Amino acid sequence: MATAARLDLGRLAQEAAALAGVVRGSLGPHGGQVLLTRPTGEVLISRDGRRVLEALNVDSPTARIMIACISTHCNLFGDGAKTFIILLSDLLQQFEKLTKRDQEKYCSLKHFSQFLVKIQTNILDHIMTQDLKKHFVSIFSASNSDTRQNMELVLEPYFCGKVGSNRQTFLTHLTCDFYFKVTVGKNPNEALYLVNECFAELHTTVTGLPFSDSRILDGLLLHRDFAIYCPTDGDKRIIIITEPIHSSLSELGIEVVMIAEGQFNASETWITKRTESLLQHMRDNNIKVILSGVKQHDIVHRYGKNNGISIVDCLLTEEISLICKITGISPFKPSLDNVNHEITQTAVAKFCQPFHLGTKRFVHIGFAETSTIQLYCVILCGPVHGVTEQHTSAFREALKMLQQMFTPIHLPQNCDSELENHSLLNSLNKTQQHSSPHQPLFQEPNDWRKRQTNTKHLTPCAFKMEKHSASFSVVDENVLRSSNYNSSTVVMPSVDLTHGIKSSLFQKKDDDLVGCQTAPLKPKFQKERFQMAENKFLEDKKPDFNIVDKNVQLQVSTASCARLLKYEKNAQRGNQNYSCIELGSVLPVGGLFEILLHYYLSNYAKQCQSSNTSIICSILADVLLSIPKTLCMTQKRKAFPQLCLQVTSALKSSQQLLPNQKLLESVSCKYHLVASVLQCAAQLLSVDLIISIKRLPQKAEESDSEVDG
Repeated sequence: MATAARLDLGRLAQEAAALAGVVRGSLGPHGGQVLLTRPTGEVLISRDGRRVLEALNVDSPTARIMIACISTHCNLFGDGAKTFIILLSDLLQQFEKLTKRDQEKYCSLKHFSQFLVKIQTNILDHIMTQDLKKHFVSIFSASNSDTRQNMELVLEPYFCGKVGSNRQTFLTHLTCDFYFKVTVGKNPNEALYLVNECFAELHTTVTGLPFSDSRILDGLLLHRDFAIYCPTDGDKRIIIITEPIHSSLSELGIEVVMIAEGQFNASETWITKRTESLLQHMRDNNIKVILSGVKQHDIVHRYGKNNGISIVDCLLTEEISLICKITGISPFKPSLDNVNHEITQTAVAKFCQPFHLGTKRFVHIGFAETSTIQLYCVILCGPVHGVTEQHTSAFREALKMLQQMFTPIHLPQNCDSELENHSLLNSLNKTQQHSSPHQPLFQEPNDWRKRQTNTKHLTPCAFKMEKHSASFSVVDENVLRSSNYNSSTVVMPSVDLTHGIKSSLFQKKDDDLVGCQTAPLKPKFQKERFQMAENKFLEDKKPDFNIVDKNVQLQVSTASCARLLKYEKNAQRGNQNYSCIELGSVLPVGGLFEILLHYYLSNYAKQCQSSNTSIICSILADVLLSIPKTLCMTQKRKAFPQLCLQVTSALKSSQQLLPNQKLLESVSCKYHLVASVLQCAAQLLSVDLIISIKRLPQKAEESDSEVDG
């Protein structure tokens, strides 16, 4: 049995509003905590928006897609769950109000979906590189002490939204210590990538101890105890083995035919002597520790102890893989061919000893030389399992956030014809001809990098959405979904947003329109292009159902969101049409990024020719203000209008932006967050039909036979 229903924008907005209502009260440093009770009786108290939303047992497939998109975003960028759902909720509500004014005048939701993708690729990227970029400052400075202090200013507000107020400072210092230890003398990006990839092996959680007992250890804690421990002094040579040392003849690749019991006993004696010889050969090669991925035979343990070799059995595959990566060695193969050969695939350990943590025993090992990272591990303690789990999640996602902050963003400088002709860049160029350079808009102590920027003299935004009606551009859906989509190479027909019909004006390629106004088309060519676009438009109007199943579409949605959020490193291509937002770029916290983006989006909306572009940009600009509004709710009365007035006044007079705000946030994470919200909204609005399948799936054999037939 299956039931089908059309996508209802009102229902979609209600679901997003319900999810946003759960976490809205915990947004910001003054936000509260959310208490959830699970069916098992377990109680969850958390300020982590992602953990709270994932704990909800929602039935709606579209609500589950929203949560899946949020989880995917947090997996990639480490933060932004609460801001994500609040922005998505307000954006869907604004679209609902727009369509309710006169339902017959507006085009389908799929057109909104297509246009949201265009805004992200053409308008948002352009504003980031041409307008917002001049307000960014770098977290890096001349001395490491200043860099550490600036990093703490980023991590402190991050942990404010994750854990309780009495643990924020401790986690901030712990994360900074861990970062500077693992990256000293190494490439920070490569080190953070490996740390995030192998975080499970680089941390240990302990329940039942105070949180203050959390610390960083030199070396690696293997989650196993010694099978055989032989203490020795000085450096120790270590080998890794992933197969049994004491093997039967069949496991050695030898075929033997036995006709008597004596032959079997003789073969066992031969295998035992071979094992003894192999352990003696390891002793002669100064091997002191064997790290094994399998359970070794008791005979191996006996001869290992006789030869002074410590043995650790049953290591996880991930632990062995990490050791091989950081030491550069390969597992030793104890086969017949190399019993008497020199053992070269070894690593040197400064120490390898037992380590007691609570009631558990570990192997604590430290290597003399490592590549990519300096090897350290973190121990995270907590009184109960839920608290320890929250600390671990917050610590790991903080490292993901740092990795994104230390990765430059390469965005295209070129944009569509409308942006080339009517962007704020033109007004900036005119202003620069009659004005002198101004002082930096934001300065931090501790010798922040000094910059001089030319600021546009624009009318302060009134923070009101203007109502317009005209046309907006629609791109073929298949082109939009392609990973190679480039707006500068696509000719897009213009569709009237308020009437859902085609307009007679079409855009050229951006390469033909750089720095010039769009010339009217000749009647002959205009008619031909109109006819071609009309045929294409009619083809796009054919039914195209996107089926959503509760158990299947969730995975597809997550994969699609991850694909849309993946940005290529265009700088490696040597393309001069790309502008870079430098690594370590930050802004003061408190909604400044959203207010600045609102300011430039609103000014762009006022200057662009297409009134439908103006409508969507104005809606997005107003939606962005929901974040500073929410942050100001816990402050004094009229805090939000005063904040907006302060920022716009500073923009006009080229003064510092929020000079009293010392805490910082990553620009990279903020940009990716807005882009993710637009992509998630576009994905939701592109759904035509929701089909809920209530019958259990058939067996795999039957399904395969039906497909083959």
